[in-house]
Amino acid sequence: MSFFHDLKIAMRSLARVPALWLTVALTLALGIGANAAIFSVVRAVLLRPLTNRDEDQLLYIRQSAPGLQETNATFSIPEIKDIGEGLKSIRELGTFSEIDFTVVGLGTPREIPAGVVDGNYFDVMGLKPVLGRLLTPADDGQNAAGAVVLTYGFWRNSLHSDPNVLGKAVRLESFGGARTAVVVGVLEPAVPYPVATEIIANVVTSPHHLSATMVTGREHRMTEVFGRLAPGATVEAARAELKSVYAAMTLAHPEVYKAASHYAIDVTRMHDQINSKANTILWVLFAASGLLFVIASSNVANLVLARTVRRESELAVRSALGASTKTLRRSLLAESLILCVSGAVAAVILAVPMVGILGSCGAHGRGAGALRGALLRARQRHAARLQPGVVWDCAGSGGGGVPGVHSAAALGECAARHADRARRAGDGRQQTQASHLRGYADRGVVPAACGVGSVDEDSVRAGGEPAAVRFGEGAGGESAGDVVWAYAGAGARFLSRRAAADQHAARSGACIVRVQRAVAR
Repeated sequence: MSFFHDLKIAMRSLARVPALWLTVALTLALGIGANAAIFSVVRAVLLRPLTNRDEDQLLYIRQSAPGLQETNATFSIPEIKDIGEGLKSIRELGTFSEIDFTVVGLGTPREIPAGVVDGNYFDVMGLKPVLGRLLTPADDGQNAAGAVVLTYGFWRNSLHSDPNVLGKAVRLESFGGARTAVVVGVLEPAVPYPVATEIIANVVTSPHHLSATMVTGREHRMTEVFGRLAPGATVEAARAELKSVYAAMTLAHPEVYKAASHYAIDVTRMHDQINSKANTILWVLFAASGLLFVIASSNVANLVLARTVRRESELAVRSALGASTKTLRRSLLAESLILCVSGAVAAVILAVPMVGILGSCGAHGRGAGALRGALLRARQRHAARLQPGVVWDCAGSGGGGVPGVHSAAALGECAARHADRARRAGDGRQQTQASHLRGYADRGVVPAACGVGSVDEDSVRAGGEPAAVRFGEGAGGESAGDVVWAYAGAGARFLSRRAAADQHAARSGACIVRVQRAVAR
């Protein structure tokens, strides 16, 4: 009697107990499917190497200030110059700054997340183009032409993989002004870090990055730093060298690096940094799915054993009729095989959508690992929406605004007083805020207050002033009223709180809306 005949008999036997067949199949599907899905994500996120060339040589450098509750304070340009001089264990440094550009020339004009990098960035990161070229040191300097590299996802999803995009001129508008640039290449698919961006441009495309505040402000920190190990160097050697250079820098500027702030520097492999948030969670999930598989297998074994015990009389009759022990074992094996195959098929059906869900969660986790403080991020995003050449009056008491300041000159004086008080108090966070205010003044821009609150709609339409607002109040906050508004120019534009949050503060973690009024210089 062939084994295929045993399989046919086993299927007829199991068909008489569909509840058992379905229970075993679903139990195995849950155990196997969960394991397959979790392992697929663990392999993709933790075990598979990055697409970056020689990714084990790629480093992430981080500055922190525990005394100011800053786990990642990023770097300023003067700090990058100080720590980058004369390094032996690190061959090269690359820099990345997050910014929002309003892009004109690539379909519908819209604001997109972008990065501004130096010419060493792509070489340090070990990335290559799929179309055109990437940025090089030749793209650095104030006299360089504006150049833009598209990320692969943006090129594929928004531009439908258009090969004719190379050489296209675009206009990039940011809070420092507008610049033109040319699309020079498309980046290969890679893990987006520290944030997901749609385009990456050279420094000259951002007027703010060329300003005196950015170039000389030691406390104007908004730049991430990456490095590549020199041949033969180790991470431990790079860490020791960076700590030595950093200690000398902090001693040379005691007015900035207060002892109470506990400024420090550290370096880790890029792969470890990217996975730092997801590492523990994924391994715990993997262990939990393994335990689930053990439990599922035990339950299936108990069900099969119980069925076999109930069939003792049947097996005894078959043995009395001449069936050998080998034949009986083969028939039981055929039934177990059918149950296992059924469970495996159901597991594949279950695992496919689970991998997609877990993969999307993992991608969000990676992006979240690079977020800075919510307050700083909110102010940066609102500042990015201010138009150049306009002085904004502050219509409230909080946020990025300064009450009673109606000109860039007045804001500059206010920033100087604020910085002086912060230095005397040794408050690094307040010094950073003063640096941002100084940057606004240098650009001839006074930021408006941000917040949510209630306002008399009729009085504003009649030309009245908006009521005082509070910064950082979320929907349903203590002073959150029924109206969220944007008061600009000659008229008022009223929005619902949900619409305002979606349009202006979806990524800031709070319902924050700009209240602003243009005034003459």
